[in-house]
This record gives sequence, structure tokens and C-alpha cells, in this order.
Amino acid sequence: MKNLLFVCMGLVLLSVSVHAQETYRTTMSDPEMVYPGYLGLNYFTVDAGFANTSGASVLSVGVDALYPLSDKIKLEVLVLYSLFSLEKDGPAFLLNVGGEYGISSTTKDKDIPVLLSFAWEKNYFNQTETQTWESVKLPGKMKYDLVARGGLYIRNSALEYSENFTYYDVTSLTHFGVYAGVGYTMTSYLQAQSSDGYEFAAGRIIRPYADILIIPTSVDLQINGVAAKTVEETIGWRTGVVVVGKPFKKEENFGRKLPFFANMLYRLDIGSRPLDGFFITTGIAFNFKKFR
Repeated sequence: MKNLLFVCMGLVLLSVSVHAQETYRTTMSDPEMVYPGYLGLNYFTVDAGFANTSGASVLSVGVDALYPLSDKIKLEVLVLYSLFSLEKDGPAFLLNVGGEYGISSTTKDKDIPVLLSFAWEKNYFNQTETQTWESVKLPGKMKYDLVARGGLYIRNSALEYSENFTYYDVTSLTHFGVYAGVGYTMTSYLQAQSSDGYEFAAGRIIRPYADILIIPTSVDLQINGVAAKTVEETIGWRTGVVVVGKPFKKEENFGRKLPFFANMLYRLDIGSRPLDGFFITTGIAFNFKKFR
């Protein structure tokens, strides 16, 4: 019995030792292998101004897309339609149509974080959530693109306005203007092999940016249906990021189909809109089409 116990303990220790010694190495890295363009379907997005909660959309769906017209020029489209808004006068939506122009591009050797595994578990009895993941940093090439941005910004929602304890009727709020700014696109792609011979691909695109919003906005306010005053604002701003998970296809993944959650787009915008105040636009999309 004692010998059997020693044998079991030895097997456990051997298993732990083998797992701990598992290593990974980069076999190839080329950011040009990725698909820089995407077409994503938004299925859960929040778009809300904190100074104007009546104009908030707590559930929007739509399209998030980036299409390369050339090596330097890309077309960007974000269309969101609100399925549930706190208040609205007519359809509540956001339309962002613009483009990017590449100013400069460099490629550098970097240690690139690679996610090896991720698990999520919820304990409904204890009302707790547990997230575990394993990652490594592998040497590879990172491409950095500096871009100039600009385009059209349109949003329709509702406005709830108050001033000095005077509360005006909820009315429609339309933002119609342009934006201009700069962005910085970071692209990586590598192929790696574990010490047990398993080969896999990894990569991502990260697109941070900062824009000035020039949106002349004027609203005629009423109290109980009677004209009261007009409020106007023009300038806003935003900074944000789009993260594209695994911007490649199964052909670049050793012929293996990518899991559903690997094809995700994540967007986060924060800033200030005229008469909306500080706002946040955030959501996820499924990247179902990739472009070069």
C-alpha cells in the first residue's frame, strides 16, 4: 500500500513537472499576413451621455466596419440603431462615416502577449464569477501605423434639459457635424509551436485614436409646449480604441477554423458631445467578414 502511494505521488509530480516545463517558440512573424479590414455585426452596444440620460441608448445593434481602399486609405463606418432608449422622438441612431489616411508606418521587434487559454465560470448558488487565463510573451514583429482621420458624425436622440431648477420638456436632439483627429494602428501576427509540437497562430489589431468633434447643435426648448429658450453648443471631443481579435482566417491558422469568440471586435469611445456632456459608447461585434 505504501509503495502504491509513492507511485501515485511520483506520477502526479511528474505530470506537474512536465506541464511546468512546457515552452513555446515563435516560428514565424509577419504583420502583413493579417486582414486589416473587417465587417462586424454589433449585437450589444451602449451609447449614453451622462448629462442627458434621457438620450441614452442602453441597447443598440448595427455595423462596425473598416475597408481598405488602398495601402494608405481606409473607409470607416459605424452604424448603430437603438432598440431601447430611455426617451426618444423618432428613431434613435448613430452614424459615423469617415476615413483614415496613412502618414507613416514602421515595424519593430517586440515581445507580444499571446493568450493561450481562457475560462469563465459562474457559480449561481454563490453568485460569483471566476475568470482564469494563461498567457505568454513571444518575440515577434509589431507594425505601427500613424493615420489621420476625419469624417461625418450624425446622431439622433432625445434631450432632457434643466437649468436653475427649471425643467424643460423632453425634446429631440440631433447632432450633425464632422470629426477630425489622429489614430495609431498596432498590428501583430505570429505562428508559434509548443514544446509538445502543437502549432498555432496568434495576432490582433489595436486602433487607438483621438478626435475633435465639430457639431453645431441648436435646440429650441419648451415648457409645457410653450417656447422658452434656445440652447447651443458646438465643440466636443472623443478618444477611443477598437480591438480586433484574431484578424486572420483559418488559412493563416494552420487550416483550423477560428472559434466564435475569437472573431470579436471591441469598441470603447469616451468624450464629450454638445448638450450631452460626457459620454461613453461601448460594445462588441462579431467580425464575420475580413478584408485585405
